[in-house]
Amino acid sequence: MRHGDYIAKIRVAPAVTNAQHVLQPTLDLSTGPDVFRTALTRELSSEAYEFELQAQLCADLEKMPVNELTVEWSEELSPFVTIGRIHIPQQDVAGVSGENFERTDALSFNQWRVTAAHAPLGEIMQVRRIYTASAKVRRQLNHQPEAEPKSPAAVLR
Repeated sequence: MRHGDYIAKIRVAPAVTNAQHVLQPTLDLSTGPDVFRTALTRELSSEAYEFELQAQLCADLEKMPVNELTVEWSEELSPFVTIGRIHIPQQDVAGVSGENFERTDALSFNQWRVTAAHAPLGEIMQVRRIYTASAKVRRQLNHQPEAEPKSPAAVLR
């Protein structure tokens, strides 16, 4: 991602304190199409979770290229720094009779809705532009509105 004159990799990492609370540390992907939904529902019904939002600044474009995915950016050259925390409270993510799942199915994420100073960079981010188009088609096929929610309450019950 661009941050003005800087380039940074962004990652979300689980807070160290979360590891001791995880109910299901491994998932069997062969159990069905909703394995992640089932695990998320179970985890968040029992505990709140914290994640660290971290940035790693590009210190040297030759040693830390944007488009060379096989080149790992050295943490000795530029360590990840926690720039924020994400708190997901304990909750019933399904809502009444699972209606939250239907509501959230109509949501999509567009990493391109940013100012030019914070534009995504690199070939992989360019390829991700297709997600915006596929989300629009998915909403049309499912007869779901394309609108920005005004608040969390507009999506979750």
